[in-house]
Amino acid sequence: MPTKSLQGAHPAPDLRIRPPLASAVEGLVDPGTVAESDLQNRTMPVMLTDMPPDRLDALVKHPFHRETGERLVSFISDLRQCHSPEDFVAFQERLLVATLAANEARAQRSRVIKRLRKGARLPADAPELVAGDRYDIEDWRLESDVLERVGRQLRSIGDAMAWRAFGYDRRYILALRRNESPGPMTLSKEGTVHEIQFAQEQWSEHRRFAMLHDLTNCLRIGDVTVFDNPREDGEQEILLYELKTNPRRRESAQLVRTRMAADALHTNGPLSGHEKAHFFATGVPYKAHLDTLRDAFAFAHQDGLKTMRVPGQRGLVAMDISVAGNRWGMPEATRQFESAYTALLRRTRLTGQRVCFGSGDQAARNTLLPPWGIYPLQPAECAGLIADVLVFTVTTSSDGFVEEVRKAGIDARWVVPEGSEMGANEAVVEVEGYGHRVTMTRWEIERLLLELTDLPTWAEGIKRLLRRGPAGWQPWPHFLNEHLIWD
Repeated sequence: MPTKSLQGAHPAPDLRIRPPLASAVEGLVDPGTVAESDLQNRTMPVMLTDMPPDRLDALVKHPFHRETGERLVSFISDLRQCHSPEDFVAFQERLLVATLAANEARAQRSRVIKRLRKGARLPADAPELVAGDRYDIEDWRLESDVLERVGRQLRSIGDAMAWRAFGYDRRYILALRRNESPGPMTLSKEGTVHEIQFAQEQWSEHRRFAMLHDLTNCLRIGDVTVFDNPREDGEQEILLYELKTNPRRRESAQLVRTRMAADALHTNGPLSGHEKAHFFATGVPYKAHLDTLRDAFAFAHQDGLKTMRVPGQRGLVAMDISVAGNRWGMPEATRQFESAYTALLRRTRLTGQRVCFGSGDQAARNTLLPPWGIYPLQPAECAGLIADVLVFTVTTSSDGFVEEVRKAGIDARWVVPEGSEMGANEAVVEVEGYGHRVTMTRWEIERLLLELTDLPTWAEGIKRLLRRGPAGWQPWPHFLNEHLIWD
């Protein structure tokens, strides 16, 4: 695959950044953090698991939700056929149209809700409700919630586009995620119109694909990434733009973040937001057991659900909600799931504190996780994960995890007190070796479980980090050939 060089850029030439090309510097770590908490929005949408059953049922059966589920399959299939700049431009235009329509529809409903809340009449230009009583504020709220989910599902497709465009190199995502979300993409924002025009000009004038960050959840530094055409030697320059509608306006904090993102990737400078956070190249080829997930879904499509053991003392439960509901009815399907899960825990013989993470309602929420759209599954299965008609959970235990890490010859200690919740920033595991120590938070555990990462591979990477890393770093390790997993 061609070498990619990210450069921070701005339309003004004097702000063009040209960091020297170099791979991430390898070297040694003192006490630091392997993964920090995700940069979440200040107010996150309500999780499906927190909704009353009747509202949850109405939401997932809403026509908007069902129609989008069908479109997700087409998006994922088309994305996998994107190879040339022209392919990506056409794909992004289609995604842009869908995203703007969903966000505008939600904005229209939000305006109606505000009027009804004040006791005012419906506005003359109020849209028609797709389902429900147009004079009932709760039906408007339901449709607004459905469109919020639709918007996140489309952003999940945008995330998949970003991962593919960057050649599935996780470093680009980790460098560009470190900011707050800009919120829904709408034409009511002057900046959005400017960014779209800029992307169109890049294609019409230079035949270059300009990726709009606001179509994604994971790209939060800069506004647009422009992929230049590869040179004869295979080198491809990538330009990161922070666009301004007023050329005289300068927002230094945003420009600093773009420069830091470029420097982090090419001179191994600190990641934005933390002067000690750096990438660390482990040199270990990445490996995961996602074939187990693929096999589990194959059985779940026939029987409704399937449990399987995963290497590394982990248990997996996969469920096809539609098949399970038709076979048992949803109340009984829920009981079947709980019974199968209990039996799996007995077979796996997990001891210590049990840790379980699931796929449910994760679309475009956590910028640290690869989007479901790039998982090595059938497009319909990836779409099912995005729309939560397919779900899976992976469980491990404190004792099992520590035992697997210790097999690599390094010491590990589970530090979360028995019975307590894992806080977002709280240390979960401490790993020591070669006179150094790193700590892990819950987000790294979640990633290892939901990606079904091969634990010996991961532990070997951490072992090299302990042995060779620069003192004082808070390291973000990355592995070789990860594109082979997702491509």
